[in-house]
Amino acid sequence: MSDFIPPYPHRHPKSLGPMDTIKYLRKDLLSFWPEKAFSRNFITIKIVSRSIIIANCPDAVAHVLVNNPGNYEKKSGLMRKALTPLLAESLLVSDGEMWQKHSQLIRPFFAAGQLGKFSEVMVKAAAQQRERWGNLPSGSTLPVLPEMKALSAAILCRVLFGGRLNDQQTQQFVASVSHYLATIEDLDINTFFGLPNWIPSFGGNKTTKAAKTVHGCIDKIIANSQADGTSLLGLFLGLPGNAFSREQIRHELLTFFLAGYETTANTLAWAWYLIAQCPEVEQRLHQELDSVLVNGTATIEDVPKLAYTRAIIEETLRLYPPFPMLSREAKANDKFQNHTIPAGSLMLIVPWLLHRHKHYWENPDHFIPERFLESSPVKPTPYTYLPFSFGARECVAKHLGTVQTTLCLAVLAQHNRLQTRPGQTANPICKVMLRPDNDLPMDLIKR
Repeated sequence: MSDFIPPYPHRHPKSLGPMDTIKYLRKDLLSFWPEKAFSRNFITIKIVSRSIIIANCPDAVAHVLVNNPGNYEKKSGLMRKALTPLLAESLLVSDGEMWQKHSQLIRPFFAAGQLGKFSEVMVKAAAQQRERWGNLPSGSTLPVLPEMKALSAAILCRVLFGGRLNDQQTQQFVASVSHYLATIEDLDINTFFGLPNWIPSFGGNKTTKAAKTVHGCIDKIIANSQADGTSLLGLFLGLPGNAFSREQIRHELLTFFLAGYETTANTLAWAWYLIAQCPEVEQRLHQELDSVLVNGTATIEDVPKLAYTRAIIEETLRLYPPFPMLSREAKANDKFQNHTIPAGSLMLIVPWLLHRHKHYWENPDHFIPERFLESSPVKPTPYTYLPFSFGARECVAKHLGTVQTTLCLAVLAQHNRLQTRPGQTANPICKVMLRPDNDLPMDLIKR
């Protein structure tokens, strides 16, 4: 069992004042937390006129996401402002009747049969990456984060669009989305806290122009496509009665790309980094791959057998959740236990805190994949592990993401090791999504 403690930002010995909080938030969403936030259960903060409430215990998470979701279905103003130009009326930013309708129509796209078809795309793309690595000299240095981004983009473009994009079109589409993500990285603190307009803010209207570029790329693809069962686009076009307009199809496809592209790439990159620090974890991973993948390839039927591979992914998601902060606005006055929640409050559920909470995890800052094995004597406390959220608004592509990361790690690690150099480290940062602060250069070693 590993005793490795991966990097995490400095924790302040006491809570910061309002202005210091704003200063650190402009840097990222991880570096302003005090040490005591990782042991408290319910936190209430007031900055200027905005009540900010942090649901930091299982009962509070269940109250917000499962027991009373109607009062907390509205995304925060910051989230809506950042994503609406690109994803208006999509599952990610909509609520109410529209969300209900779209959710019911889309969920069957991720049923077991369709997931099996998509898994073939994942394995094929990962095998192509493995072949390319195989042609490199042992000891070659790879920028692991860009490598995982390229793999994630290749898989998602094939899942979303089938074979409709050539390599150049894929690169143009990914570049346009990446540019949009870069435009929303300056956190609009005024919107986050509901601050008055006279306080200087960051960001601007750059997102609108960037969104139009992305829309132009995807609209051309949709215009030249027909219904089929080989891609999400084909499934959308095959829904009866024009259930989705072309604009709505565009927004939903972009939602799935945004939800899966960097999140999957970052998770795989972090997993490689963590494995490289822990020889005992790497050895157990290779033993499992040698035992399960006896035919030299992987299929979706192998995923249940790849228990330790998946445990590595789950522990990676615990330590480095792609979305470390989930934000909602309270629609009406509410009460949780003896706490009053005023209408309009910003309700935060923070996986970054819950996944490392000292009351609910043993050695919470350690990298211990074994905690997610069926044989583990201590199971995670319900509602303390939520990389995909919970309740009605749990990510509909949750199983797609889990299968993708598990299969990609298995296929690539079957014949390769990645090593960091002495003293090399990576620190997590987060403006929109949590990621490493560098490209994670690592040396490729053949098995």
